[in-house]
Amino acid sequence: MKTISLVFALASALFVQAPKANARGADKHGTVEVTGHAVKAVTVGPVLVHGYSGFSGGAMFVARAVAGTDADCAAALANHAVRPTPLVADRMAYVPVGAGQVACLVTDTQRPFELLWHAFATEGAQTYLASAKAR
Repeated sequence: MKTISLVFALASALFVQAPKANARGADKHGTVEVTGHAVKAVTVGPVLVHGYSGFSGGAMFVARAVAGTDADCAAALANHAVRPTPLVADRMAYVPVGAGQVACLVTDTQRPFELLWHAFATEGAQTYLASAKAR
């Protein structure tokens, strides 16, 4: 009986001390606020970004991350290396951002524009979203 108690106590101690994987611990969130024409970095990958705006006038795209800053986004846009996807007012946008990439926001509106975003950590590999069509 003492042996079973000792084994149970050791196993319990190991489980209590073992590092716990907390997926939400790596999650990030934030707000990007701009006015007029702007190009801003949102976050770097690998993540899945959920973006929301109450108004139209903005678009999101993914660019190659050199430093993970606004400059990476501006360079990709200037070189026509990306195709921004317009944000629809009052709708969630889902943007997969792979390792070595940065999620970007571009706006062209006279009124203030606000993007609310939440990034879920993903594996280092590319994240693909599937879509289905009804026949």
